Amino acid sequence: MRAATLNNHDPNWEKRFFTAQLKTTDGGDGMDGQYVTREEFNTAMHKVNQNFTKVEARFDVTDQKIDKLDQKIENRSDLLDQKIDDRFDVLGAKIDALIRVTWWIMGLIGAGLIIPLLTLIIHQILKL
Repeated sequence: MRAATLNNHDPNWEKRFFTAQLKTTDGGDGMDGQYVTREEFNTAMHKVNQNFTKVEARFDVTDQKIDKLDQKIENRSDLLDQKIDDRFDVLGAKIDALIRVTWWIMGLIGAGLIIPLLTLIIHQILKL
């Protein structure tokens, strides 16, 4: 039985873990089995602290992996944002060019209608 392996799905994992870690005696000198000596307690606490150190090291490695993934996601997001911004800039420039062409066409059509109408009106006034 490996006591360092904790299984959250096993309802007795805590009992097995601490029994294997403590290896309790009867407490010595006629004590009840529910008591431990100071040496046994210190040994057990040292082992528990070692296990916590191992778990913290695993968390540190996991945090580093998460940070790397976060940085990759951030870089890809920035790259996609830049590509989208560039495409919108190109689209905006094309729309501006189309607006200028539209105004020129409207100006030419307007001038093509207004000048003959003014000429017609002036010609009619002068005939009177």
